[in-house]
Amino acid sequence: MSDSFIRFTRELYKSDDFIPLHAPVIGEREKELVNQCLDSTFVSSVGAFVDKFESDLAQYTGAQYAVATVNGTSALHTALLLAGVQQESLVITQAFSFIATANAISYCGAQPVFLDIDETLGLSPKALSEFLNEHAQVEGGQCVLTSNGQRISACVPMHTFGHPCKIDEIVAICQQWQIPVVEDAAESLGSFYKEKHTGTFGLISAFSFNGNKIATAGGGGAIITNDAQIAKRAKHLTTTAKQPHRWAFNHDEIAFNYRM
Repeated sequence: MSDSFIRFTRELYKSDDFIPLHAPVIGEREKELVNQCLDSTFVSSVGAFVDKFESDLAQYTGAQYAVATVNGTSALHTALLLAGVQQESLVITQAFSFIATANAISYCGAQPVFLDIDETLGLSPKALSEFLNEHAQVEGGQCVLTSNGQRISACVPMHTFGHPCKIDEIVAICQQWQIPVVEDAAESLGSFYKEKHTGTFGLISAFSFNGNKIATAGGGGAIITNDAQIAKRAKHLTTTAKQPHRWAFNHDEIAFNYRM
């Protein structure tokens, strides 16, 4: 980060002290609701508050489904798996992002491909198109590297600091190249692009509710999608793949304890 930018920021905020990205506002209403949750004793895994959180998030963003998770990274990891990201595949993303974006890709055993950003601070459609035209081809309904046949299994643009990237252009390019789009919308709750909420353009997206985000659950994250089967799988994978039963603990695949 340049010295001139730091000087500009300090002059803007008239402070030489630490300047947080975002400080959460927690008032009496929040404290009242936390106490209601504590009084209910449903403070983990189940309860009306998580159900309402998912319902309200879906309604606010305009998505059909929302699945709450323990944090934004877990939401992104799960979203990538649900989009079909496999080991040894490539995932296109942007070079300017928090480490969680690349970490989630690596959790899948995939390899991030870092492309440039544009004036939105998000993935450049121009850089994306140039990379694919130079290095990729569609073969058998999948996008692969021309050089060695390695699959490009997803594209992960990020809406940096809540500024929407040119997500419609990115989605159009990826549709042409048979690449699923997983939006990293961790920082963009409340951000709209062409009158549509971020996170609703791609196949699936991930939000974060960490303490420095627009709204916070202390930690917390969420997956949103308009695909009913993906939503069902997201809930199953993030709750240890436990089959519904009153007392038996039967799990039908290796999954994750990612529930909020």
